[in-house]
Amino acid sequence: MASDPNAPRSRRALLTAAAGGAAAVAASAAMPLTTMAAPVNMQTEQDNPTIAQTSVTQATAGQVSFKARTVNPDAAGVVGSTGDETASSEDTSWTGIYGWAPVNPDADVFSAGVWGDSDDVGTYGSGTVGVMGDGDVGVVGRADLGGYGVHALNFNSTGIALRVDGKVSLSRSKKTTIGSGKSSLKVTMAGVTSQSLVFAVLSSNRSGRYVRAVVPTTGSFTIYLNAALTSASFVSYIVVN
Repeated sequence: MASDPNAPRSRRALLTAAAGGAAAVAASAAMPLTTMAAPVNMQTEQDNPTIAQTSVTQATAGQVSFKARTVNPDAAGVVGSTGDETASSEDTSWTGIYGWAPVNPDADVFSAGVWGDSDDVGTYGSGTVGVMGDGDVGVVGRADLGGYGVHALNFNSTGIALRVDGKVSLSRSKKTTIGSGKSSLKVTMAGVTSQSLVFAVLSSNRSGRYVRAVVPTTGSFTIYLNAALTSASFVSYIVVN
């Protein structure tokens, strides 16, 4: 027979039911969240460990999905890191976003504190200085076959596209030797074509001797002098393209 919810209960029955309910609540609180599979609110002023991704979706056009700001500019607004932070910067002042990543143990793969990826522009910087790099190598540009490692562009056709303060190191330039009695030197170099621009000059003072022509072809170029040398001499060359 079904019990009547309106039937009177004894004091002992009520106390027993209350005790049982309290025990159930306590047991539920003691269960790990992974077992409960229940999301929790993020708490301020403490770490929020998680085993699942946390995301913010903004459905209103023109509105920011997530914003983090420090009132004083003595620390970054957002710090993102991966792995060991031992060597990360202790000073992130005057920084909107600071990203850190340790060195990748695979020498053929770069690690990245900040990675921008797009079918158009991966990372865009604007300002008096759009993008600045500081380190043993300030900026590295890498491209696939047929692309550009670094493209310097000035929309003013009379403006400067590339400015270099300091020395320039070019892997396709060299100082070498033409032996005594020789009037030419063939240099083998991958990537050279008949359309390459190759410039060469004698780097030894040889009276009456000079570079008469430089002729490029597929995979090499030949430096021709106006006459054979009477002693070994240095010649310097640079391949532009």
